[in-house]
Amino acid sequence: RRLRTSMQGMGMMQIQSLTLSNQHDQFDSMRWAPAHEVTLITNPITVDHTMLRQHLLPGLLKLLAGNRHHDLPQSVYELGTVVRDHVNAERLAFITAERSGGFAAVRGRIQALCRDLGVDEWMAEPLEAGDGPWLAGRGAKVIINGTWVGCFGEVDPAVASLHDLRVPLNGAEFDVDALMSAVQDPV
Repeated sequence: RRLRTSMQGMGMMQIQSLTLSNQHDQFDSMRWAPAHEVTLITNPITVDHTMLRQHLLPGLLKLLAGNRHHDLPQSVYELGTVVRDHVNAERLAFITAERSGGFAAVRGRIQALCRDLGVDEWMAEPLEAGDGPWLAGRGAKVIINGTWVGCFGEVDPAVASLHDLRVPLNGAEFDVDALMSAVQDPV
C-alpha cells in the first residue's frame, strides 16, 4: 500500500503486464544477464511467451511503445510478481517518458519514494557500463542500510530504439522484499 501510494503521489499510473515473456525481451534487449535460474514454459504456444519474467521493466517499455502516439509525459509503474530460481518474488518498477527528464529527474523520484517510505539515508552507487538498460554513467544502485534494493537511471537510447521509442526515458526497478526488509515499518 505504501509503495502504491508513493507512486500514485508522483503522478504515475499503475499497470499490470503479462507474466509470460521471452529471453530476448527479458535479457538481450535490456542488456541483463540471467542472474537467477530461468523458469521456461515446457510447451510454449508462441515465441513471445517462452518463460516467466524476471524483470518488470521490459513490460513497461512494451507498454510505452504501444502508446507512443500519446502526448508526453507518460509515467507508469508496476508492482508485480516475477519468478526467479522458480520462486515468486515481488518487484516494483517505473518508467517515465518525458522531454525534460534525465538522471536528476529520476533521482528526485527515488528521493521522493525513500521519503515516502521513511528512509532518511540511502546511497546511490554507480553501475558498471552495460549493466542493464541504463545509459553509461547515468545508472545507479540504490543502497539502504547496506542492502542493495534496486537500480535506477536514464534508459540508453539504443535500448529505447529497440522498442521504437525516440524520447528520453528514465526509470527504476526494485526488489520489494529487500526494500521492505531495509525499511522500518512505521506502525
